[in-house]
Amino acid sequence: MLLYLGVLAFTVWMAVEAVRRGDAGHWLWIIIIFPPIGGIVYFFAEYLGGRASTRFAFRVRKVTAADLHTAEVEVRRLDNAAAWTEYASLLRARGDYRRAAEAALRALERDPQAIDARYELGLALLSGERWADAADALRQVVAQDRSHDSDDALFALGRALQQAGDLAGAREALEELATRRGRPEILFDLGSVQAALGDREAAKRSMQRIVDEAVLVPDYLKHNVRPWVRRAQSALRRL
Repeated sequence: MLLYLGVLAFTVWMAVEAVRRGDAGHWLWIIIIFPPIGGIVYFFAEYLGGRASTRFAFRVRKVTAADLHTAEVEVRRLDNAAAWTEYASLLRARGDYRRAAEAALRALERDPQAIDARYELGLALLSGERWADAADALRQVVAQDRSHDSDDALFALGRALQQAGDLAGAREALEELATRRGRPEILFDLGSVQAALGDREAAKRSMQRIVDEAVLVPDYLKHNVRPWVRRAQSALRRL
């Protein structure tokens, strides 16, 4: 009985994490249909940070069905750029990237200069693995505001360019960002791009910076940094 409850609790935990992290589209059914194996695979493959996620899901909100319904009512009632942008954001948080991109495009039809709408479009395309299209949208966002969304727009652009194969462009964006931000995920992406371009010394410096700066992180945030430190150390051994 205790084993059954433990398996159930673990499965529910992983299912909730998959939804919260924006992984529901392809992971949720695996976790639910194949307990506990599906949850275990997700735990090691995604939850512990075993690989750099190609999804860009910073500060994704927890969105309920009621939230989504309210947003649907608002887009019908107001039909303006702000309402469609909010709807796009909620759809993206729910992992429905195709509809999120469509909603963001609706917002841009109503206001082509709406930077938040174009940003949502870029994030939805990035999360949906449409790398080149995401890079085009995010490039326009950064052209309007280089530091949009506390520099996350520039990070998203770097990620999109990296995945699209434009390593030189990705390096330029990430190196600029690394002068302002020391987040380990940024430095890891930068180091990975530098290594892919054959600049091993620069890659070592970026990876070593993750390790060195981890000691400065407050105790309550160390659990977020440890997976990146392990990955940086592994990369340093390979380099």
